[in-house]
Amino acid sequence: MARAPLTGELRIACASNFYPTLKRLATLFREDHPRVELALVSGSSGHLYQQIRHGAPYHLFLSADRDYPAALHQHSGSGEPRTYALGRLALWNPRGLGLNKQRGYTLAIANPATAPYGRAGEAAIGHYRSERPAPRWRTVVAANISQATQLVDSGNADLGLVALSLILHRRGEYRLVPAAWYQPLVQQGVVVDTGNPLAETFMAFLLSDAAGRVIRDAGYALPESSTGGGSDGLDR
Repeated sequence: MARAPLTGELRIACASNFYPTLKRLATLFREDHPRVELALVSGSSGHLYQQIRHGAPYHLFLSADRDYPAALHQHSGSGEPRTYALGRLALWNPRGLGLNKQRGYTLAIANPATAPYGRAGEAAIGHYRSERPAPRWRTVVAANISQATQLVDSGNADLGLVALSLILHRRGEYRLVPAAWYQPLVQQGVVVDTGNPLAETFMAFLLSDAAGRVIRDAGYALPESSTGGGSDGLDR
């Protein structure tokens, strides 16, 4: 007997670094599930986490780290966290200013208090400052990694420590920050509304080979196995 098509609304809270990729995935998902309406909301992982803890009606949460999903699983009864992507941090230099140690720069990062990419950026700054001579820059803190990228794009900051996925196909130069300079950006998702068939179906899709190709093309690495929720291994 043919299974009835899925219908209804699925509300997904998504870390801002992954939002453009999620929109592409949503288009692909709708090809097989045209009756499902996807409501996508983005922000820093920490802010989205707090919204969920205070009752925001999201069905699925895609964080930029594993700590917030683990906390929801432990304290709020959300589903088991699953790794969907491994993030990469990049130093973006869209106007080709170089890293002249004799001049000053403004450097945009996301808020380390609520954004995993901000914490990674803060850790990387410590390594850059240990160089001799160290780069001379003033840090500008944005609410999330998307806003940090916008600060650089608009010229309100010279450089940015941002998600590779947000600038991979943008103008200018970038260099990958050494992975050893920050805690791995193991991006995990959880089904907040456990048992919700729409959320469970989208999570399975997110871990599929088809979604993995989109995620990889966006500049992320993939876990060794889509079934290994806590894996840090890179599928190169």
